[in-house]
Amino acid sequence: MKPKIKIGGFLFMLFGVTQILAQTDTTRTPFQRGGIYDRPYILKLGGNTAIGGYAEMNSNYMRQDGVAEGFSFENRRFNIFLYSAISERVKFTSELEFEHGTEEIKLETALVDVLLATPVNLRAGILLPPIGRFNIAHDSPRYNIVDRPLVSTQIIPATLSEVGAGFFGAFYATPFDRFTYEIYAVNGLTDGVVLGDGAGTRIAMGKSAEAFAEDNNGSPAFTGRLAYNPRFGGEFGVSFYTGNYNTYQAEGVSIDEHRRVSLLAFDADYRRRRWHFRGEAALAQIDTPSDQVDNDLFAERQRGFYVEGNYTFLRRPLLGMPEAAVILFSRYDMIDLNEGNFDKTRQNIGDATRRLTSGLAFRPTTDTTIRLSYWRQWEDDRFNNRSHSMNVQFGVATYF
Repeated sequence: MKPKIKIGGFLFMLFGVTQILAQTDTTRTPFQRGGIYDRPYILKLGGNTAIGGYAEMNSNYMRQDGVAEGFSFENRRFNIFLYSAISERVKFTSELEFEHGTEEIKLETALVDVLLATPVNLRAGILLPPIGRFNIAHDSPRYNIVDRPLVSTQIIPATLSEVGAGFFGAFYATPFDRFTYEIYAVNGLTDGVVLGDGAGTRIAMGKSAEAFAEDNNGSPAFTGRLAYNPRFGGEFGVSFYTGNYNTYQAEGVSIDEHRRVSLLAFDADYRRRRWHFRGEAALAQIDTPSDQVDNDLFAERQRGFYVEGNYTFLRRPLLGMPEAAVILFSRYDMIDLNEGNFDKTRQNIGDATRRLTSGLAFRPTTDTTIRLSYWRQWEDDRFNNRSHSMNVQFGVATYF
């Protein structure tokens, strides 16, 4: 007779394996580098509970087609972090954001992590969908350029927060090569993707505070990211986001067809001595209403990318600041919010923007940046009428 394994014995064996994994994981981490746990207020303060945040203040002088809007100051962001180590394996973190003074106040994250083992961990709450690297690592003090990348805000709707749950973890191919993953089910975007802006398809308009309370269509969206940290440094990631965005039934009655928005993104971040390069590219596919009057108004495809280079040409004690550094930077952005041709004329649909930004940043510490930047922008409307813009910006951003 073959020996039988009792359920109780099996569970005891499974618990023992989990404990062994946990004990051997102590020198490894499943967390994203540069993400929500890689912030100075946690690393420096420690303890069961820590509070921190960051502040960002800027000035702008903008001119479009020769017409200046004048000079102005802006208190762009004031964000408060709250972290608590509830136990060795249960963590809580949250972020409350005040944008443009108090014009917009929102809860960006409020999530619970249950750490099981390095390869598999549970996350639930208000989280940052990992579509691209920027959405999960976008704190202003980490960047030398004042404005956020166009592809990461207008195609990938960063910063995007959603209620959901899922898993994250890391696998070490070798002691020096690491793969990380995140995969979640979330409430998803809303009808604002096509109904929120008269200019056409705008994925960022699909964000809604009401989605923190319930799903507008009862079918979750899914999002995930796989990243590779090689032994030679840096990070390379691929990610996706897909789900129905429209309200297609009411009280069990079908009122519309299912319409889906899907995004695919690639990102890279690499440091080499005094150089720091990063970039992100995204493709979007959107199901649009079939009964629209103008088939060219709502875009079914969007694409964009940015590439950025930073060079630290001075790093030495300066004015009593031992960590001081001076950095030159430049970034090129391109987005096409309606990729394709007009149905009747077969001419290219415009709705595209290109921007070149350059400038200088001074870091008195690694957690603070003082930056001066200048950008030129070339923007085409849907009929390819071009406008030219420029902006001179001075800003300060710091963790606290």
